[in-house]
Amino acid sequence: MIGLLLVLLACTAGAFEADRARLEADVRALAGADEVDLGNGPEVMISRHIHHPDHEIARAWVKAAMEKIPGAKVWEEPFEAEGRDVANIVADLPGSNPLAPVILLGAHFDSTASLESGWDPENDPAPGADDDASGIAAILELGRMLAATPRVHGVRLVAFDAEEEGLLGSKHHAKNLDRPVRLMYSLDPIGYNPGSAGYLWVTFDARWPDDGADLEALGAGGPLAVTVLDAALIGGDRRSDHAPFWDEGVPALHLASFPQPPTYHTTEDDLANVDFDFLADVTSLVGEHTLAAAGTPKPRDASCASAPPATWWAVALLICGWRRPRERERE
Repeated sequence: MIGLLLVLLACTAGAFEADRARLEADVRALAGADEVDLGNGPEVMISRHIHHPDHEIARAWVKAAMEKIPGAKVWEEPFEAEGRDVANIVADLPGSNPLAPVILLGAHFDSTASLESGWDPENDPAPGADDDASGIAAILELGRMLAATPRVHGVRLVAFDAEEEGLLGSKHHAKNLDRPVRLMYSLDPIGYNPGSAGYLWVTFDARWPDDGADLEALGAGGPLAVTVLDAALIGGDRRSDHAPFWDEGVPALHLASFPQPPTYHTTEDDLANVDFDFLADVTSLVGEHTLAAAGTPKPRDASCASAPPATWWAVALLICGWRRPRERERE
């Protein structure tokens, strides 16, 4: 009897697991470790800084990756940054209720190595593997997974541009929202994991504490050491793309690995800064939390979906069998 009930619980629990190989492939492409081909022959992105020629390759690559997500409506949101025509890349995945606020998953696709002495943004490398190719890879993977999952709320993926120039892309998007947002996640950066400690820091605005508490509870007992903090306790935490959403009255969470790598904002922010198992664990946790926020139960395991109907009838009868004697006792 108990064994059958455990089967039922296991089947309804489900799983949401990110694909490590896809995450690694995306980070490698964005960080210039692998060639990409967008129809002009093989190319390598050595930098995604807005003043570097490869920035346009990055912009086209992110858009093409979003367009491969089934059912995604992809569009560019142009604006100007330091005299350059730049753009956020946005993908909308509809939910069952078109009037429900969307869940927004954000990361920035531009990069910089501005802390390196003598670095030239127009010519020198800025691989940005951790900051923030890790976050872009995560939102792409989340888009692929969520596209196949029925949801009440729609999901919006935003690859922000010009974050390194003062959060310009997120400021533009937050000020020009075309629909209400239930919750915004800023994944920046989420790849560095020294000593395999699994530290993930999450900051929230005191106006909206519940989402952070729910995320911490969801991660309890898992592979990550999740610490959720009121942003005010660490000086405000306004250095990533969640801050403009707070300013516009939108609930948002900032997720980042901890501590910051010593090669932050240098030409050495390369693949060595990214632990892909850790990145997959963070992506999976965000996916589970997104599903909860989007009003959708977790997907069932395939083995449960194929379980014989007789199993479910047996469980139902056992439950009824437990209830009836109790009802007679009350009589």
